[in-house]
Amino acid sequence: MNIASTTSASERTALAFYATLPVPVKPTQTFAPHLPIHYRDGAGVELEGRPDAICTQPMSYTFIESKNGVLNHHSDKESSYWALQQEYALRVRGRIDQPYNVLASHFQRTNPVFLHDNAWNQSLYKVLALQAEHGWQRYIVCFKRNPSKRDAMRYADAGLVFCTERTLADMLQTIELAQHGFFVPFVLKTRTYGYSVTPDHADRGRSVDDVRASDRAKFENAIITNMVDAASSHAF
Repeated sequence: MNIASTTSASERTALAFYATLPVPVKPTQTFAPHLPIHYRDGAGVELEGRPDAICTQPMSYTFIESKNGVLNHHSDKESSYWALQQEYALRVRGRIDQPYNVLASHFQRTNPVFLHDNAWNQSLYKVLALQAEHGWQRYIVCFKRNPSKRDAMRYADAGLVFCTERTLADMLQTIELAQHGFFVPFVLKTRTYGYSVTPDHADRGRSVDDVRASDRAKFENAIITNMVDAASSHAF
């Protein structure tokens, strides 16, 4: 696979950093053969997921999603698509039934900030959906630098498990130790906030399907909460 032709500049920078870690991290754009390649977005639509890298340790493997910026609020791909369509029609005064990839390419050239704020691959609920499908110890989100306090709390409140490049090695160690029966917390601490998560040892006695169903229910509740919050903010 020619990684340079299939990833963004920020993703290539992240991959270069991952290569310096004391554990093996390799670029990949598929969950196969370890995990299912499909997941369901907030509307229940089945989509194909593509991670950026995989870390393989003696007793664990973890896919990594690299992010460099704020995650947006779109709860499903159709919502993202609609936002791109409307902006395209406003600016270009053309047909709005352009394919998603055409719209994304257009805004990547003309307004990358708008694209980041509305693209499905930059959505909090896209990575949450994948984490609900695979479990956070199999799929984590790694930010290049610390999210702001406001964004970090939004992610944590929604149930996202994440780390930063600076703390990625600690996160991977927490995941590997859990496979050995040592359930130690991962901690991300900044000057303005702290964030912590610990693997749940109770999950070891539950089936994969039970854990996935529980994670999916939490994901759907997060979407409902997001919709309620959005409606409340528009009411004032």
